[in-house]
Amino acid sequence: EAADSRRCAFDRHVKLLTGEDQRSHKGDAPSFALVDIPVAGQTLRLPDLPRYRKFYRKLASGAWEPRTFGVLAANLDRSTTYLDIGAWIGVTAFWASRLAKSVIAVEPDPCCREILRALSPLYSNVEVVEAAVSPETSVTIQSVSGFGSSETSVLDIGDGETITVPGISIDSLMARAGHGPVFVKIDIEGYEYAIPNEIGRLEDYRPRGVQCAVHPQLLESSMKGPLPLRRLKVLFATIHLWRTLSRLAPRRSVPRYGGFLRYVLLGLLFRRTPKGTDFLFLRDSRRS
Repeated sequence: EAADSRRCAFDRHVKLLTGEDQRSHKGDAPSFALVDIPVAGQTLRLPDLPRYRKFYRKLASGAWEPRTFGVLAANLDRSTTYLDIGAWIGVTAFWASRLAKSVIAVEPDPCCREILRALSPLYSNVEVVEAAVSPETSVTIQSVSGFGSSETSVLDIGDGETITVPGISIDSLMARAGHGPVFVKIDIEGYEYAIPNEIGRLEDYRPRGVQCAVHPQLLESSMKGPLPLRRLKVLFATIHLWRTLSRLAPRRSVPRYGGFLRYVLLGLLFRRTPKGTDFLFLRDSRRS
């Protein structure tokens, strides 16, 4: 905990806004200045920290992941639990809380955990799980430009700072979700390539849908050797991930490319650097 506090010291010099929000959260969570950000038809209260202000401008403009918000709007309702694996600072988790029955936000990054812990009382149906999805009991994660960025990963792409965090299995997370339909979003900065079988455990629970972000560019940058060999390894790893996750639901797509083969050609093979995208697996044909 002491180490986490030092890493996240940038968060501790600010206080909550005046008026209704001038109060401290209970426990060890820090206080934050809050800023209201318009996000896909809602207004979210997020930490007013300098490192995120450029991102907030993109978020408010509607340029950040518009397809993701469309997918969530189409697949969440008051009967559905939303499982957000790799919740970062809570943008999609908090946004989804107004649509879903409940939200489980899973995040291992120590700075992001502090933010989620501090803000979750503002969203009564959000549960924060401070762990990384894994079949193991612990996982070592690496920071990129310091913890708190959106790029913290298990892959060897960090700037040297690491921390070991608890692991939590898909079975344990689905037990928390309880009965009823579940929609899952996974965005774990390349770690998806390391745990396809663990993610594939979702098949046993017949989720309403799964959106999995894939990061082949991060996988390739974590490898050593000549570029053609690294690209070939990334290609085979991406095919394996797609085949493993295709069991999750009958409707399978790569929305930005129209299909997996097109993505392989235009997003992986014929690019100087591989392009990340989302794999989308849906069970209900009435939802898009």
